[in-house]
Amino acid sequence: MKKIVATIIVATQLLVGGLFLVTLFTGKEVDKKVVVVENNNLSKMVDVVSGLYMDDFVSTISTQEVEVKEDEKQVEIEEEPVVLAESEVTQPNTSDYQALDTYVGILTGYGPNCYGCSGKTASGYDVRNTTTYVDSEYGEIRILAADSSIALYSVVRVSNVPNMDPFIAIVLDRGGNVGFGKGTLFDLLFADESQALHKTDNVTFEILRYGNN
Repeated sequence: MKKIVATIIVATQLLVGGLFLVTLFTGKEVDKKVVVVENNNLSKMVDVVSGLYMDDFVSTISTQEVEVKEDEKQVEIEEEPVVLAESEVTQPNTSDYQALDTYVGILTGYGPNCYGCSGKTASGYDVRNTTTYVDSEYGEIRILAADSSIALYSVVRVSNVPNMDPFIAIVLDRGGNVGFGKGTLFDLLFADESQALHKTDNVTFEILRYGNN
């Protein structure tokens, strides 16, 4: 039994001593301190050698943790969505729509405060603070009064008006002097009666949609 114990002690000393010599010859520094280890002090030798290699092990783990955290930061960075400015949004061109019928006649203008006007159109739409209507198909368009033979919510493209570009409007109103065989073919809504368009001949009216279909 004594021989076995002695053999184990000698083997352990040789192993630890070998690690210690490898450490010395590979240039391992121990915080620039000189450590004296006696041959018969096995416990102290084990502590010193273990301490040297544990420092490297802990340092390696810390470096790996930092690298993982840096990678996680890169994953969290996301590009912000690009939002177009209102001026960059393309509006539909009036020439993109095919005409169902075309009429040429007189266009006049009126305001919500005209004589006999209530500020609401025949369709019930309040125009005291607006001259446009937002249609689900054509977007924000002007408002017209038309003959009763043209259904409410019909959409008309109007062109050949002096000092005005072609525009799209919707029929939301009627008028006593508006219609076929009367003084005005269509009447265009303005913000105020004083700003209303005067009688204009040879205006082209193209029906793009009949009624709200």
